[in-house]
Amino acid sequence: MIKFKVPATSANVGPGFDCFGLAYSFCNEYKIEKSEKMIIEGCDPAFTGKDNIFNVAFLETMKKLNKKGSFHVYYKPTIPTSRGLGSSASVIVAGCKTANLLYGGLKKLSDDEIFQIASKIEGHPDNVAPAIFGGLTASTKLDSGIFYHKKYTVSKKLYFTVLIPNFKTSTEMARKLLPKNYKKNEAVTMLSHSTLMIEALQSGDFNLLKTVCKDYIHEPYRKKLIKDYDLIKKTVEKNGDAVLLISGSGPTLLTISNNKDFAKNLKLKGTKALWIIKPMKVAK
Repeated sequence: MIKFKVPATSANVGPGFDCFGLAYSFCNEYKIEKSEKMIIEGCDPAFTGKDNIFNVAFLETMKKLNKKGSFHVYYKPTIPTSRGLGSSASVIVAGCKTANLLYGGLKKLSDDEIFQIASKIEGHPDNVAPAIFGGLTASTKLDSGIFYHKKYTVSKKLYFTVLIPNFKTSTEMARKLLPKNYKKNEAVTMLSHSTLMIEALQSGDFNLLKTVCKDYIHEPYRKKLIKDYDLIKKTVEKNGDAVLLISGSGPTLLTISNNKDFAKNLKLKGTKALWIIKPMKVAK
């Protein structure tokens, strides 16, 4: 039996819409072995049919390996679904890794080959890239159809906390809220903000981070789906030692602070929903 983990991720990270991703030490855990038929244990039975994304990813990877076989997997799905923490990307990457680890033999696929398969299945690489490579990633799909990523190191001066609510949102609905067109000045601002955001996260320059983390592409529209967003933002940012971002398409919220005790001292009073305050370490 083989054991491995795949991390939770936050996509977008402020101005890095559909491009940036962060990997956390908060993971789904998998135990796998070869089997004569597909067996999936540990998750909701609704996700164990033949068309589940774990099996889809497994079969696509097996095609690449030119192998046949099946698997028995038990996994502990600690990453909540439909919360903006990359749960589907984690499962897809796990399906790819299962095929590669069990049947790859001496010709195992590289991480980049798995990245190509998983990104194609997911439809976009922003969660898949950090789930595979860790850290902070920027990724895109080239005109050739090939997916590309670049990994960056995040400064230890910064502290990350996710606020996970007891309600879900639909990624499809979050997509529909976005306008079809943007103003040129907004696009230019986002280009500059995203470039400097990488610098701020690498260097730990919190003053720069506060300046460039503002997003015009998705957060002004998607915040409508998140209960108490404005109240939480005011609470998080009142002391000037933290910023609030939407994790993926939400409803989980991401805070970045230069105060190591920020999560411990954060009190969300007066909110209608229940929020779990969970400090995170960036996975390498």
